[in-house]
Amino acid sequence: MPDSSQPQLSEWPPLHVHKHRCNCELDKKRHKRRSCCFVLLIIILLFLIGNAIFLNVRVLSMSTTINNSQMIPSNTSTAISLSANAQQCLSEYTLNAPSSPSSYPCSTCLPTLQTVPSTYLSSNTQNAQQILNAIQFCGLRGIFDTANSQGQASLGNGSWLNDVKFCAWNGVTCDGSGRVATLQLTFPGVPATLPNELGALTGLESLQVVGGNSIPAGALPSSFTNLTSLSNIHIEATSITSLPDNLFSSLKAVTTLTLVRNPMMGSSLPSTLSQLPLQNLVINSQNLTNPLSSLSSSSTLQASLKLLDLSTTSLTGTIPGTISSFLALTQLLLTNNNLQPPLPSGFPPSLQILSLQNNTALSGTLPSSLCSSTQLKTCSLQNTGLNATGGCGSCQFS
Repeated sequence: MPDSSQPQLSEWPPLHVHKHRCNCELDKKRHKRRSCCFVLLIIILLFLIGNAIFLNVRVLSMSTTINNSQMIPSNTSTAISLSANAQQCLSEYTLNAPSSPSSYPCSTCLPTLQTVPSTYLSSNTQNAQQILNAIQFCGLRGIFDTANSQGQASLGNGSWLNDVKFCAWNGVTCDGSGRVATLQLTFPGVPATLPNELGALTGLESLQVVGGNSIPAGALPSSFTNLTSLSNIHIEATSITSLPDNLFSSLKAVTTLTLVRNPMMGSSLPSTLSQLPLQNLVINSQNLTNPLSSLSSSSTLQASLKLLDLSTTSLTGTIPGTISSFLALTQLLLTNNNLQPPLPSGFPPSLQILSLQNNTALSGTLPSSLCSSTQLKTCSLQNTGLNATGGCGSCQFS
């Protein structure tokens, strides 16, 4: 039983515990958001830094390229394009040849320098000019080296090989760019044969060789077809043999061809001659098979030829009727031959000078169109059997 004498304790009031909602989920979301922003910020910074580095590298690369191309173009091109042998040949010509022209090794340096790439030459103008000079020097020295002692003495008196300033040598004329444009060789200053080095003079426009009958001799060198700028060829008093039939397939710029007293050249002309826009064709004092029909049948020559001189070439046969097809011809000189009648019914309407003298077998009456021509100024028919009805203007028969 409870002890009644003990005081009674009152009951404790109930505890009121407040339940607070946890914010863990919200904190996690905030942390995740902050992390994403931080990562995004890092990515943006890396992107910006990467772009800056790329641009700096690119600018530096371009600047280096520009500086290299501006400051050392010759060295760069030399290292890439010019062979060691070519560089040596160029150096020897620049440094040693001026004081000792005869010692320059043309036999090895000429073919070496002729193969220097055009890309190198176009980007290195100063060296290109020196290379061109060395090539031309060797081309001309080949002529000197091929001459006999008398020829070398004569050429030497004209400054040949005294130095490398070949534009001042006797018989050599250069154009404004330093290319040999005209070459005149006169006996005794001629080579024994035309050397292969002659083909190195690729800028040559006019070649005149007047030999001593026995020299120069032999065939034209194979390199002769390299002379594609030739417009005038004059070969006289030589023992050069027949011209190659395809010669004028390469030499398409020739407008004047003169062949005089070359007895070893044969009596036939190259067939490719008819393809040329020749203005002047002169063949004298060497035998020739009558080419009048083939020449006057060429449409190219019909329009271009102005002077045709085949005097003293032992021509036989007749003057063909197609002779009147030469629309530009002003001079027809067929003196001292063995031409036969009949005469053609007409001559070129532009003809101003006609010479048929000393063709003793020619006979007959001149065509009236010739006698009535207002263009004809000189007409030489002496020592022929030709005549005219009622006179013939300027024509002289005796």
